[in-house]
Amino acid sequence: MGGVRFGVIGCGTISTLAYLPAIKGEYAGYPLELVAVCDAVEEKAVSAAKRFGARRHYARYEDLLADPEVDAVIVATNIATHAELGLAAVRAGKHALIQKPIAETLEEADRIIEEARRRGVKLQVEPPHMLNPFCVRSRELISSGALGQVCLVQASSSHAGAEDRPWLFQRAGGGSVMLDLAVHALTWLTGRLGPVAQVTAMATTSVPERVINGEPVKVDIEDNVTILLRFRDGCLGTVVSNYVTIANKAPTINIYGTDGTIHLESGMSPFLLFSRKGKYLEQDGWLEPTVYAGHLARPLTVQRATPSGELPPHNSVAHFVECIVEDKQPVPSGEFARHVLEIMLAAMESARSGRTIELQTSF
Repeated sequence: MGGVRFGVIGCGTISTLAYLPAIKGEYAGYPLELVAVCDAVEEKAVSAAKRFGARRHYARYEDLLADPEVDAVIVATNIATHAELGLAAVRAGKHALIQKPIAETLEEADRIIEEARRRGVKLQVEPPHMLNPFCVRSRELISSGALGQVCLVQASSSHAGAEDRPWLFQRAGGGSVMLDLAVHALTWLTGRLGPVAQVTAMATTSVPERVINGEPVKVDIEDNVTILLRFRDGCLGTVVSNYVTIANKAPTINIYGTDGTIHLESGMSPFLLFSRKGKYLEQDGWLEPTVYAGHLARPLTVQRATPSGELPPHNSVAHFVECIVEDKQPVPSGEFARHVLEIMLAAMESARSGRTIELQTSF
């Protein structure tokens, strides 16, 4: 392959801030080209094509997928359309990078995964937290035993809700705090700790009406959820996710082991490692670690833990290109994204029924 020629479906915020600026220059000697963009609101497609140098623009995604010069497609549209567009992209023989979640049902996810496998195209699903160097480093620490046995994880992924996207608060548009926001924390945790076995959740609609783009919008989704997880290895976890938090440092993640603790702010920043092992430097505003007399009497130490060497770019488009040109398995894979989707659907069912849900899949 001489390079990767892209088509992008959806010219909204995520495309203009992240995807479209990333499709330029080259990767490892392979040129990247933005061939076409598409949006159902044609004015957005016209504007994005002009701004980012796409050679063509379309109002119908079918036309973009029929373009013989497009090798790979990025699906960056609202949640309700991911399954239709993702399946259409791989069925057209295009490599596909799909915004999270992969779909709204497991059956839809299965069809996309199977079709991509059958067509021999790459399938990558956002969010790309597993590629973040600090996430990679935390997994290395867990695997090395620096934390001892990991017993508990906590994650928060919350904000006040997007003020320009009414579909996020309406079920018909695929709106869901679970599928849109909790997916970040769940992706991060499962990427570090492995598959989840059981899910229990509670959910509510805390703000039943909002003002979006100056217009009142009735909220018919849950905007405030708390999820309890039991991982396959017995570790317990909690995820708090909502659209009612005005100011915080989310996503925030804590990993507690018998010999140490990892604390990350924003899920993708330098983190603190509290441990009984090694000589460490600073506490960065944390309270002096205290232990009770007896079996926990050894002193704790703390360090600013960062990956060694120069940090690689945290760029899901670059990873997608690497997988295409070097024939590698994308991260996250479709199978991983399916497991995360099963967790979220189980949490929704648990919140409705009050039952703990047993999960069936792994990755």
